[in-house]
Amino acid sequence: MASNISRALNLRHLRAFIEVAHTENFTRAADKLAISQPALTNTIHQLESLIGIDLFQRTTRKVTLTTDGKEFLPTAERLIDDFERAILALHANAKRRSGMVDIAVLPSIAIRLLPRVIDEFRQKHDSIKLNLRDDNARGVQRQVLNNEVDFGISNQWEERSELEYTPLFRDRLGAILLPDHPLAKGTSPLPWSKLEKYSFAAMSHDTGVNALLNATEGLPQSVYSPDFEVLTIVALAGIIEAGLAITALPKLAMPRLSEPGLVFRELTDPVVERQVYIITRKHDPLSKSAQVIHERLSVSLAEPEQLLQPATKHPGT
Repeated sequence: MASNISRALNLRHLRAFIEVAHTENFTRAADKLAISQPALTNTIHQLESLIGIDLFQRTTRKVTLTTDGKEFLPTAERLIDDFERAILALHANAKRRSGMVDIAVLPSIAIRLLPRVIDEFRQKHDSIKLNLRDDNARGVQRQVLNNEVDFGISNQWEERSELEYTPLFRDRLGAILLPDHPLAKGTSPLPWSKLEKYSFAAMSHDTGVNALLNATEGLPQSVYSPDFEVLTIVALAGIIEAGLAITALPKLAMPRLSEPGLVFRELTDPVVERQVYIITRKHDPLSKSAQVIHERLSVSLAEPEQLLQPATKHPGT
């Protein structure tokens, strides 16, 4: 009997059940699934009929889970998640066999460090193709966890037992200022306390920089409660260039959009640094192509300051 039920059930039933459970409304759930409401209602009826259990309590205003429905929801979500991970793994394996290496990486590192490394790498390994997917710290970790990329380069968003973090380098935070700002004068490290009386702009809560600052004690209150919060470095640079606020970023994340340029002054008391890692999945060996680029990046990114120096031109260019 159980085997007949499992053969009759499919992903369509599970997705319908999960969406109705989350929205508590057949109309909204049907819209999200891009099907008609009668079709969704019929799918839920089929599911409940097949298992012989009511999963929802229906009223004229709301649809809520029964006790059995609440117990079944985590299992249904896990089954869908496992299926999607398996499909992603199939795509990843196909890419690995083709010599394609996908890397999730912080935008600041993709812009400032990787072009030089990739240029040198391609001269020796032109058969390996690289695909960079820039994202914030949370997004990089998610892509690695979901097997969407071979590995990631980022600071740690949150510690996960399924992941391995190989340290690359540390990147100290400093104040980002207009050249004519009162704090821009001088070259010695600047105490954080000096930022207190100025409007502060911060990166959004789902970025590694924001998480790092909020986890650090002894910073000005303006840092914890900024006047501006933005999602991208471009938006942040616009606020700074307009003179609306100042900010603090790792040196490699400093915007390079201004003329004659913004000023970076290291911050101290306390010293705040982000640790950048290569992030891989435990117990999931890299393909040969991914292993080659992984080893190259481990060496090249260990000394990022060298990559910021002017590159030597290739002979004949």
